[in-house]
This record gives sequence, structure tokens and C-alpha cells, in this order.
Amino acid sequence: MKIIVLKDNKPIDQITIEGDSARIGRRSDCDISIKDPAVSGNHASLQCVGGKVIITDEGSTNGIYIGGKRVKQQVLRHEDVVTIGEHMLKFLIADSPAGRSKAPLPGAAKDVKPSSGPGKAVLNVVQGSKKGTVIALDEGLTTIGEPGVQVAAVSRRPQGHFIIHVDGGKDKDRVPLVNGEPIGFKSRKLEQGDRIEVAGIVLEYDAS
Repeated sequence: MKIIVLKDNKPIDQITIEGDSARIGRRSDCDISIKDPAVSGNHASLQCVGGKVIITDEGSTNGIYIGGKRVKQQVLRHEDVVTIGEHMLKFLIADSPAGRSKAPLPGAAKDVKPSSGPGKAVLNVVQGSKKGTVIALDEGLTTIGEPGVQVAAVSRRPQGHFIIHVDGGKDKDRVPLVNGEPIGFKSRKLEQGDRIEVAGIVLEYDAS
């Protein structure tokens, strides 16, 4: 299970959870430590039970929210976005033993919408099994690639669209290519006509 941590609609970290349980909170010994005054020391927990991932509020002050609704306990789906304090956690669990089957991405985080940003933009799949597919970049975060193989994310910011490495599958150092060059582990701003290669798929950025 992979978790993308966002603040102000920008991905700031990505975390891998390999066990059957994890703790989320402000304390440094939590598996997912979030330095946010609105986050309780031991805010929430994750449990993998019977092939499902369950998030539970552990009596936090400010709660956990999914789709704008406060929840005490809920089964998470692939690409669910959970709001905790001023942060959001996007769950990529399709490649997890406790998750769903390995369905190809892309998919969009429907709950992450910036208040402002660039104009309309798309990714056109120009090579690979999904050739001809057009992916709209209307949401705050759009994931591309294939879980368990290679995953990247494109975030929508006021300055434009930025791509960031999420998961390299078995090769943790495998990062996406833009115009044939590795992007490394920092976000990179996309320019008109840039070609992205991730999980054997080639996509062209079009913001015209």
C-alpha cells in the first residue's frame, strides 16, 4: 500500500506501508507522522483485515474526513483521499495484498481540487496498451502508470502542472522520464509537448 501525502494540494511525501497495521499521528514514533498542530498525537490507525484496508479514528480532536464527511471508521478504496488536519492522504492500495487487483492507472483523486490553477490540460497516450486515451488533468492530483510496476503523479498548481515520482515497483530507484531524461525524486514542471514515460507508457502533455 502506498500513501501520497499532500498539503495545499501539493504532494510532499510518499510512504509505503508493508505490514498489516499502521498508526497515523503527530508523534514521531507513528508509522505516518504528520507535523500538523491540527493532528492528534495518535490520530488514526490502519488495519488490513480480510483483504480490506480499514481506517479508524482513535479519538482524535479534529477527526478524519473522506469526501467531506467526518467518519469514525471506514473501509478504504483505491485512490480514496482522507483529510487529516491540513493534510490529505491519497491511498494507492490496488497493488497491496490487502487491496484490489492490479488495475492500470491513470485515475484521479476526485476529492483534491485546488481553488485556482492553470487552464485545461490533458495527457495524450501516444505509446503503449492505452494508446489513443486522453487523460484530463482537471483534478488536484492525477496518478498515472501501473500499480506494482511504476506510478507517477501529476499535480495541478497555480504555476502549472508538475510531475512527481511515486513508486518504482521492484526497482525503487526507477523514476519517470520526461523527454528521455529521469526526473529524479523532486517534482518537475511540465511544458507544452513534454513526453512522459512511465510503466512502459508514453504520454504527451498538451496544455494548448
